[in-house]
Amino acid sequence: MKLFSLSLILLLAATVSQGRPSVPVPRLIELLTSTSILEVEADLLEKQRLSINYPDCRSWHLGVETSNIINFETVPANCKDYVEDYLTSSQYRDDSKTVCKEAYFFAKGIALKNDTVNVWIFDLDDTLLSNVPFYAKYGYGTEKHDPETYRKWLEAGGAPVLPESLHLYENIQELGIEPVLLTERHQDLVGVTLENLKAAGFPYWKSVIFRPKESNAKIANFKSSERRKLLNSGYTIIGNIGDQWADLAKSSAGRRTFKLPNPLYYKA
Repeated sequence: MKLFSLSLILLLAATVSQGRPSVPVPRLIELLTSTSILEVEADLLEKQRLSINYPDCRSWHLGVETSNIINFETVPANCKDYVEDYLTSSQYRDDSKTVCKEAYFFAKGIALKNDTVNVWIFDLDDTLLSNVPFYAKYGYGTEKHDPETYRKWLEAGGAPVLPESLHLYENIQELGIEPVLLTERHQDLVGVTLENLKAAGFPYWKSVIFRPKESNAKIANFKSSERRKLLNSGYTIIGNIGDQWADLAKSSAGRRTFKLPNPLYYKA
């Protein structure tokens, strides 16, 4: 009986095999080198300009803050909701508060010298004053904008305060450290900028440094040069805070630097 069953199974298998057309199975190397596959992939890469997709926007944000993702022109389109949620929720303020608290604890632990002017350098845009209302109009950084529209925003002088940075500004003065404003804004915006700062709660500066109107230097180069001038004038830079790594890069950065969060844009 068992022999009969086995013979029947073999007969059925042979019948099915004879009824099926013979199709050669491609080898693995043939699949990988298929001309059609390579052409489709090449077309996709050309259309995307070798762009990388970031399906997890939190990971993209981490890459930006750690300066592993640089030179991006806009926020990935799929990250609009993430950036909006982050900037309009308490998380953005909590992150900024953590940075500013650490900056204060550091400053508090420094033994200040009496034979020098001890200063703390502050960046301006998205360090002291927020440009989030402007970028909200352009998809929270996902859409490009005309530089002239941004200039008009600055000229209006209505940028709101970033509260955590204001607290640091006040606290370091209580420690005997003078605030210095070092911004990439050009000198023709001095008047409206200082009025905006006063209205936001920043009435005093030991020194205010704007970029010369004709200057096209990169932010990192400009700020590094100006910090060196401060040192040569007898100042001691205790700390330095900004929202871009360009605010903190290169020489004469200070005893310690502090990076505030900003997923909206990248500047060099």
